[in-house]
Amino acid sequence: WSKIQSAKFSVLEHQMDPSSNFSSYRSTLKAAMWRSAGAVDDRQKIVIPFFSLLVKDLYFLNEGCASRLPNGHINFDKFWQLAKQVTEFMAWKQVSCPFEKVNHVITHLQTTHVLTETGLALASFECEGPDNSYEKERYKNLKSDTQPPPPERE
Repeated sequence: WSKIQSAKFSVLEHQMDPSSNFSSYRSTLKAAMWRSAGAVDDRQKIVIPFFSLLVKDLYFLNEGCASRLPNGHINFDKFWQLAKQVTEFMAWKQVSCPFEKVNHVITHLQTTHVLTETGLALASFECEGPDNSYEKERYKNLKSDTQPPPPERE
């Protein structure tokens, strides 16, 4: 953490603030989309969304809005919103990246072991130890859950 520039970290922290349904992030994304649409330089066309929030939005749009209106008609607004979000994502995906590929980084990312939720939690506690009794108990439970059982005696 000592290598992070605090000013940039503060900006990122502000943009990813979950209050008001990620309103700061959504404003930043809207600005990036506007910039991308009018960009001439390929670097300015790149938009990388916060993927888990995109998936959450699609899920809640699908589950939270009725597919049919009370009169039995199809809720075209719901499907238009879903199509709009998926179309935007597909357009972002089609943008070619002008940055040079670094093969050893690509290889590392493709071959690195992916941690489970438990593995991530343990790794987090190993980087920064538990601060309070809840975290200490959770860390203890995680460690005991991941240790192999003792060998059986005959």
